[in-house]
Amino acid sequence: MKLTKFEQSGMLLETTSGFTLMWDIGSYTALEKLAGINPDSMLVSHIHGDHFSLECIKALSPKVLYLNEECIEAIGVEPLSSEIMRVKAGDELLIDDIKVTAFDVDHGPNVKLRPKENFGLFIEADGKTVYFAGDMFYESGIEVSNLEADVVLVPVGGFYTFGPKEAIEFIKKFKRATNIVPIHYDNAPEKLGEFLALAEKESLPIDDVLVS
Repeated sequence: MKLTKFEQSGMLLETTSGFTLMWDIGSYTALEKLAGINPDSMLVSHIHGDHFSLECIKALSPKVLYLNEECIEAIGVEPLSSEIMRVKAGDELLIDDIKVTAFDVDHGPNVKLRPKENFGLFIEADGKTVYFAGDMFYESGIEVSNLEADVVLVPVGGFYTFGPKEAIEFIKKFKRATNIVPIHYDNAPEKLGEFLALAEKESLPIDDVLVS
């Protein structure tokens, strides 16, 4: 399994069989950066523009697009080449040989336009597990105290999501978090430095390869 990080919370997962799944490629990612990438499937956690971008979806043209009802309504009659599949919290999806569980997370009190659904994701592929916290402000979603994750993708930007301190405390609650990748800091880059300093102090395993 190979993971590649894009801006804000965007990710590309490629399995050993060559199947590709992307999620949350939003407005922070320039369209030219997506040239030549055509994922087999794509997920969107919620409707906010830094996670959901029609322009990016059109540029990527995934074969199958997994969206919640709010995102589907926003697309309306917009012509897309992708097959659209509806997702709701609690769904367990089998996307080729990738298992994805979508769960609801709390975006917190500072969001002006509160999404009707805001997902986190637990992904199993190639015998590895990936926990994606999404835009989590308060600890929510699935219980992590008994959860073993090979990769934990956690927001650190603050205000709309965890800040560095909250992210660190959350990570420490996992039964196992082998590699930790900070996300959602592009609008507050100073928070990344603060998070990395705290993680080093706690001897937490930050995956520098995936930190952009």
